[in-house]
Amino acid sequence: MLAAVLAAGGIGSGCGGSEAASAPKLAEGARSEGLEHEPCGGSGDRSDVLDTNGDRKPEITRYFDAASHEKCRVVDLNHDGKPDIFEYFDSNGAVRRREFCYDDTGLVNAIEYYESGKLVRREYDIGGGHRIDTWDWFDPNAPVDPKTGRPAHPVRRERDTKGNGRVDQWWTWNGSQLTIAIDRNGDGKPDPNSALVFGDDGGTATDAGTVGTLSNAGSTALAGADAAAANGAQQAHGLGAGR
Repeated sequence: MLAAVLAAGGIGSGCGGSEAASAPKLAEGARSEGLEHEPCGGSGDRSDVLDTNGDRKPEITRYFDAASHEKCRVVDLNHDGKPDIFEYFDSNGAVRRREFCYDDTGLVNAIEYYESGKLVRREYDIGGGHRIDTWDWFDPNAPVDPKTGRPAHPVRRERDTKGNGRVDQWWTWNGSQLTIAIDRNGDGKPDPNSALVFGDDGGTATDAGTVGTLSNAGSTALAGADAAAANGAQQAHGLGAGR
């Protein structure tokens, strides 16, 4: 079992991102696209494991500080011995950050940021380029879906659909109405009269958006990534209940 704990620490570095250097000033319309993995656990940290099926591959490895407060945990949901979720906690025990590995690349694909246990920001690698191409912002006071523990949708989203490091879509929600502005001329700003509006015709614009008319909108990938993040977090808490 101890070997499994040490292995979890080792593979934790595998599900990571590149080390970030000090970022230069970004051009208008550009955003930092680096995916940084925050280390979880160290040689001096106490740890314990949960191995529900006895395969010597722990589903959860938890790390504690000197005061026995849980600092972070590594979660393996599919029993392949590789991390699927990293969760990090503040000094009060509330989640402050989550990292997700929702494919088989062994790299972090999404990062969520929390304040006082409430989701405020999320970053995705939707295009599979091992860099952030989608940024979401949430209202921490918005009602949450009891099934996912998250708001129904962000308040706004920015996307780099071309993979060139520049934002070219701006999504905003007003209730169930979704508006998407687009930069087609590459100047880093929404083009005049480019806004597309969804949800006024009786349909509901959900988090992923019903935006099939948008070229390369990535709505299917966004829906899949969002569902994976929500379901993964729920499963992680289910496994760790009572621990």
